[in-house]
Amino acid sequence: MSVPSKRRPANQHSALSTQSLNRDPQEFWRELDNLQARLGRFFKDRSLLVQALTHPSASAEAGRSRLASYERLEFLGDALVNAYLARLLFDRFPHEEEGVLTRLRAYWVSQPSLAEAARNLELGALLRLGAGEERNGGRDKERLLSSALEALFGALYLDAGFQAGGKLADKLWGQAVRKRGLLVLEADAKTALQELRQASRLSLPEYRSHQRAGTFKSEVYLDGSLSGRGSASSRKAAEQAAAREALEKTRK
Repeated sequence: MSVPSKRRPANQHSALSTQSLNRDPQEFWRELDNLQARLGRFFKDRSLLVQALTHPSASAEAGRSRLASYERLEFLGDALVNAYLARLLFDRFPHEEEGVLTRLRAYWVSQPSLAEAARNLELGALLRLGAGEERNGGRDKERLLSSALEALFGALYLDAGFQAGGKLADKLWGQAVRKRGLLVLEADAKTALQELRQASRLSLPEYRSHQRAGTFKSEVYLDGSLSGRGSASSRKAAEQAAAREALEKTRK
């Protein structure tokens, strides 16, 4: 449901009208209101939200510096997203070691994961792009979507404080983290290691696992030699951790 446009400060509208948006400005503001409804919060300073959606190509075309783009907000938001997801994972997996939590966080803050969340918020349609980036399909590029999402978190923090971003993080990732659990670690070091061995016509990896005090510990052997170790609360996740360590050694 759209929110009445009276929420929009007049000076922000006039500033926006100087930019090339390739759309009706009134439609853009309606879509911006709809985005805030999806976020569950309306910005007090909507210029922060607009900046979070502004690619450097758009600010350059308007004759403004890169400081008018989302880059500084992206810098701030990157740290915030890492913190929010670290807390989500810390609470969700109270029995996992630091190494497992680190790998889980790396998955959720990866560019594809952030871009997926941005698509769920329909950020692509609201990105302010220069003409060249528009022609090159910038609205659906993972790099731009993930950057805009991080910038959005930075803008939300400045506008409403740390807890507001935490609520959005839980809305975007809380259910997925709880539902997918450690399965994300299975994507997919074991397959990558096996394919690497097959491509070199070498013997396949051999995994040996055992459980102790509720924790699975796995070892992977290549050509009979120990090449990686891993531990987790499930055997599959422990094997993935072992395969990941073996891959890292192989690629050094």
